[in-house]
Amino acid sequence: MIQNFSKSPSVMEFTSFKKKEDVTEDMLLQAILKFEQEFLANHDGVLFHCLVRNRDNEYANVLFADNMETMQAMFKGVQESPEAQAFFSLIEEESVTMNFNQIQKDNFQIPKDFTCVEFGTFSLQSPMPVQELVSISNEIEDQYLNASENTLGHFIGVLSETLYSEVTFGKTLAKTKEVCQGYLDNTHCKALLNAANSESMKLDFWILVA
Repeated sequence: MIQNFSKSPSVMEFTSFKKKEDVTEDMLLQAILKFEQEFLANHDGVLFHCLVRNRDNEYANVLFADNMETMQAMFKGVQESPEAQAFFSLIEEESVTMNFNQIQKDNFQIPKDFTCVEFGTFSLQSPMPVQELVSISNEIEDQYLNASENTLGHFIGVLSETLYSEVTFGKTLAKTKEVCQGYLDNTHCKALLNAANSESMKLDFWILVA
């Protein structure tokens, strides 16, 4: 795991994938550690990296960077990295889904000691200024999420002109799920639920494995 808490990130990569059937989790974990140590660690703008897994045994890279330029430079170098190629060779290529989240929160601090990531994406029923969406997110944090000691971090991300993300970092999987379920009954969360196109919403919970 790479951990550099000295800077505030502006972008988070969340790339989900499945490992090939003949690849064991131990093989994957060994490859990801080498990928971190020999490739990611050589990019100064990479602030944090970990591997998470969901209940369907899908995996995801969670990577924070100082800016999008760091991401672009990193991806230019993967073709020349033996460690990156060794890691990629263990993945089912058609299963890969990449999300680059432009973090809509000033001075966001990468949370420490989380074990669970709630990652959701959605589009809006009607166009809305990003700042209005951020205001809704801030109210959810102030009036609901921060009341739980389980909540370690939260932000709204922009994925494209029409697609957004909501990301929450929690201490445990059980409590993170419980807090998420509470959105349905909390008045401060209804503005976001009403603004989102329900048919577009995708949500999953991921636990830390490396």
